[in-house]
Amino acid sequence: MTSGGLLHERGWITGSSEWYTPPHVFEALGLDFDLDPAAPPGGVAWIPARRHYSQADDGLTRPWRGRVWLNPPYGRQTPAWLRRLAAHGDGIALVFARSDTAWFQEFVPPATAVCFVAGRLRFVPGDGRRERSTAGAPSLLIAYGLPCALAVAQSRLGQTFVVPQASS
Repeated sequence: MTSGGLLHERGWITGSSEWYTPPHVFEALGLDFDLDPAAPPGGVAWIPARRHYSQADDGLTRPWRGRVWLNPPYGRQTPAWLRRLAAHGDGIALVFARSDTAWFQEFVPPATAVCFVAGRLRFVPGDGRRERSTAGAPSLLIAYGLPCALAVAQSRLGQTFVVPQASS
């Protein structure tokens, strides 16, 4: 698993379980992150995070501090990672735009903003070659915290919506 290279749903088609977030996403966001908790060992050069936890580090259970970039393992593990980010409250997650899932219904309402990414991303395979096809589904950025929401809104990566917060 990795933050740019996670077990994406397309892995069974190509034989690879490592898929990294394309560099243009970070260029558009213009943010530096303190942590990438689902990174490959050593991180990925273009992911602007100061610290990286790999699968061996078990980033889901390690301490999270500061602004988090999260491209979680896709599939059954996604909710656990999103739960952790929502509770942390400062970061951006990149997931497939699966509005029909229970995790979408649970973790979008507490978000500050969401961005439905225009088109389909071309994730970078773990072997570094250029992927010829696009992802198997549209992507969604889920932002927690105002600085992250502003970065997503200003990124021009797609349609961004502020998530109304229920009054208590």
